[in-house]
Amino acid sequence: MTVLDDRTQPQDGFHVDGVAVPSADLLDGVTPPAARSVATALLDDVAAVYRRVVEDDAAVTPAQRARVRIAGEAFAEAGGAPGTAADLLGRFAAQVTDAVARHRPHRVVAVVQVAHLLVQDLLAGVGRPAPAAPAREARCALVQRLLRQEQLTPAQLAGLEDAYVVVAARFPRAVPHDRLAAVLDEHHEDGLLSAPGGDGVIVLVPDRLERRISPLLEALAGRFDQLPWTTTVPATRAALAAGCKEAVDVLALAAATGRPAGAYRLDDVLLEYAVLRDPVTSARLRGLISPLAGNEVLFGTLEALIRADFNRTVAARELFIHRSTLDYRIRRIEEVTGQNPLTGRGAYVLAAAVVVHAVSG
Repeated sequence: MTVLDDRTQPQDGFHVDGVAVPSADLLDGVTPPAARSVATALLDDVAAVYRRVVEDDAAVTPAQRARVRIAGEAFAEAGGAPGTAADLLGRFAAQVTDAVARHRPHRVVAVVQVAHLLVQDLLAGVGRPAPAAPAREARCALVQRLLRQEQLTPAQLAGLEDAYVVVAARFPRAVPHDRLAAVLDEHHEDGLLSAPGGDGVIVLVPDRLERRISPLLEALAGRFDQLPWTTTVPATRAALAAGCKEAVDVLALAAATGRPAGAYRLDDVLLEYAVLRDPVTSARLRGLISPLAGNEVLFGTLEALIRADFNRTVAARELFIHRSTLDYRIRRIEEVTGQNPLTGRGAYVLAAAVVVHAVSG
């Protein structure tokens, strides 16, 4: 989690009337090291609150309190203990109170009151209980329901976090589900939901665990002697089903259009996606391509032409046939479908029809 990601530069503690209360010396006892950088940002947050209270005679805002709670969550995720966090804020508050008592005594009471609020907010973030982690079978069942676009029960919705990243991977060749499950178990952390299925896997990663995405994708790419197509789709709790569908569709289109394995987004397959989402257009394209799909030679020739970007020389070389043979097959494709693959419109229509056939089939 990033704390104060809009901060232009770190502040050097708290200042009042030219007197500095440095925060750096408070960090020596903060462990582990990963929590120390979070603690630095936390003290910057808190110093900003104290400056507002002392210099502007203003109250702490809800947004500032929320930032401290978020900082507490980040501190806990980095391995920091609640007691360490409370002690850190307590020592900083003591130093600030002492400085204010000497230079702005009329604001001491306000500072002390705010200090209590901030410690409460911090501990609310540090001690926030994570949602109970369901067993693997329950995690899979929940993701499968989302993939089927089924409505979740109130209890299932209550157990979900506010925002996720839908991570999807699809493999060119089938991977045994037990091996996929083993990789998912290795990278599991409370809050992750996952399910292997079909020729790939779907993982719902809470926003707070976004750091887990890259290692997971690296493991999926390196364990099965084949690179997958992958995608990531941000989704709120209410939009998880739509996010899962988008992820599955993006990978299906990437595979169906012959794109090489790698990472894709919706923007990469936007035209094909628009066609697929239009039921009338999809039905017409399926009807157009169905007669050709039953002819293995002609359909394979059309697929080779698409892979070659309709370059006949390249397609003939891939098919190990003479150009004249390819030209004969192209005429037959036009007779069957009514579309000439050597024209711009015909090429586009036939390519879209092949995609619809591949995805729906």
